Amino acid sequence: SNAQDVYVVVRWFVSAYVWLSGFGNGVYFWSSADFSFKRFAQQLWRINFLCALLSLATATPWIDYYFVALATVHFILIWLALAIARVIGRFVFVLPAADRKAGHEAHPLEKAMGVAFLLAFVVAIWGQGNPDNFGSGSIVYRKIFQWSLRGVSTHTENYFWTRTSMDYLSSAHGLAFAAIYSKFRDSWPTLSYKARCGLLLPALAVLGVAIYVARLPRYCCNQGQDYRRVNSYIGTLWIPAYLIARNFTPWLANRISTPMEWIGMHALEFYLLQFHVFLTRRSQEILYIIPNENWAYTNMAICGFIYVVIVVKALESTNVLRSVAWRASHIKVGICTLWTFLFYLVFALAFSGKGADKCSGASWGLWTAFTLVAIGCFAYWTATG
Repeated sequence: SNAQDVYVVVRWFVSAYVWLSGFGNGVYFWSSADFSFKRFAQQLWRINFLCALLSLATATPWIDYYFVALATVHFILIWLALAIARVIGRFVFVLPAADRKAGHEAHPLEKAMGVAFLLAFVVAIWGQGNPDNFGSGSIVYRKIFQWSLRGVSTHTENYFWTRTSMDYLSSAHGLAFAAIYSKFRDSWPTLSYKARCGLLLPALAVLGVAIYVARLPRYCCNQGQDYRRVNSYIGTLWIPAYLIARNFTPWLANRISTPMEWIGMHALEFYLLQFHVFLTRRSQEILYIIPNENWAYTNMAICGFIYVVIVVKALESTNVLRSVAWRASHIKVGICTLWTFLFYLVFALAFSGKGADKCSGASWGLWTAFTLVAIGCFAYWTATG
């Protein structure tokens, strides 16, 4: 993604995913008014479950899977912004709640407040900084993120700032479209082609502006370092033109690409597992099953097959375990969570330093003790129903 010829394109695709976070969550919350802890916890599980396991198993810093950080931060901010708007709408303006069964969406005033709150949050946190200037974050950013991330590592602190500041406005753009989506969706079939052209031409002009800015000498060089300062402003400007062109005629609107739809459902798993299955050594090398350069295409086919199978099973496991954890006894889930935290903490403190022998008798003894505790708990819970 740091290759100069595709750098901007990759950044625009990442921005589109963050845009979808704003759009998707906006459509959901404004049609259901479901701001429950269950929804909050399930979304965080979906985003972070596989990433957490990979991070622990491979000693890869969580922030290196930067899209997970983007999705997590923006989901939390969207949830807070729209929940605050719902509370104000209910108790100050006495606005009715959204009801999916009745087909009622949130009031336009509540939507406007939600967009305004999210925009205020992201501007207050990231609006004054430079993605490549690690000390340029606002006082709000320093109070919320910097002090805690610095305790993890300098790399985590700096990389988190760079990645999040490059796309801090993208979810707000998606949320703004979600606010008008229902009216846009309902009126689109009745619009004439002349009216659709009237919308497409400004969208294409905006896209042209984005391309022009991205190709300016001051932004197109230095391996994307200079472009990062403007990506948050232009990274999603191509989306309106795509949406209008994609749905311009009924024939286009009613056609879908089933393989692309399936890939989209597994996008997070494809993103995370590419670093460990399709590629190796932090994406610097390609995995070879058959150790012979002459079998390169065969190796790619084998690795691709294994990659897809693991992606499918990873999503299935994430959803199944999330369902099991939510329906199980909260006490048992709490005990398992505490066990996992203590297991990681003890090993991190005892065997992660320089010169520590991770395969010593002490480490194996500690691993055995934790394993016996887990087996004992599961055996007892199974026996007692």
